[in-house]
Amino acid sequence: MKRNGFTLLEMLVVIGIIAILMGALSFGYAKMVKSSRKAKTQELVTNVAGALTQLFRKGGGVWPKDIEDAAKGRGLLDADACRPLARVGYLGLSYNQDEIRKNASTQIKLAGPDRFGIVDPDTAKMLGANKNAKLSTKVSSGGTVQDHILHFAVDLEGSGFVKANVEGAGMLTIRATAVVWAAGPDGKVDYGSIGHNDDVYSWRPAQVKK
Repeated sequence: MKRNGFTLLEMLVVIGIIAILMGALSFGYAKMVKSSRKAKTQELVTNVAGALTQLFRKGGGVWPKDIEDAAKGRGLLDADACRPLARVGYLGLSYNQDEIRKNASTQIKLAGPDRFGIVDPDTAKMLGANKNAKLSTKVSSGGTVQDHILHFAVDLEGSGFVKANVEGAGMLTIRATAVVWAAGPDGKVDYGSIGHNDDVYSWRPAQVKK
């Protein structure tokens, strides 16, 4: 007798195979997105560390006051710390020039997605789309805008080493002129689990003084 259609068992097997394939595709896509985000952030922190180093050399081995103050403070590349970079046109930061003259130079106010300083690429994209976002605005992947501002430290002593207070590691001594690091999507930094986290650093482990 000729059979029409599928049995219930055959349909369950097909559905099971489709579910497995969909799960594998979903996992692969999520991994690809995660890898792409980390690569973009790695490029950013590397470029920012390079721009800071170039700025130091351009200044004859002297850090601009805004950067020195920020490095001695919270160590964030916020709007104040980024003014010297914007002033010389590094990193293509968006800004407005205020009509206020101070110390014979035009004040610079960062604008657009750069208005809070340098943040990771995903947060910058969100800030570009949300004109009303504040430092306290939640980021979909975790934390707030404030948590996604890049961290940095510079060689303040002219020793060829940077002393960086990195969350999860304490004070690190790193052979460099400037170092930059970014929190993962959750907005938290944990150097103690390096290699098993989403944080991104501009230096190599070999640069860290034992």
